[in-house]
Amino acid sequence: MKKILAVDDEKEITAIVKKLLSSEGFEVVTANSGREALEVLERFKPDFIFLDLFMPEMSGWEVLREIRKRHGEIPVAMLTVHPLYESMGREEMNMVVDYITKPFDKEDLIQTLRQVPGLYEKD
Repeated sequence: MKKILAVDDEKEITAIVKKLLSSEGFEVVTANSGREALEVLERFKPDFIFLDLFMPEMSGWEVLREIRKRHGEIPVAMLTVHPLYESMGREEMNMVVDYITKPFDKEDLIQTLRQVPGLYEKD
C-alpha cells in the first residue's frame, strides 16, 4: 500500500485528503503544522507528501527544505489558495512535483499522483 502524508493547518483539508485518497487504497497520515509533519516523518515514510504552503510557524517552503535535508527526495505537491507561479523561483519550482490550488477535488489529487511513476496505478 502506498503511503501519503497530508500537511495543512486546516484540519478540514487534511481530513478531505485522507478521505479521498483512502478510498483509492492509499494509507494517509495527516499533520496540522510543519513541526508536526517533521515529527511524523521520523516514524512514517511516505511515498508522497501534499504540503500546505501558508502555515503559521513554518511555511511550506521551510518544511520542504527540512524534508529535503533530513529525508531526501520524497515527491511533494504544494497545496495553496494562491497561484504560485508568479512568486516561485527556479529553485522552488524544481523542488515540487506540482501545486494544487484550493479548493480541489479528488481528480486534482489523482492527476498529481499520476505524475510520479509507479505511485498511482489504477486506470
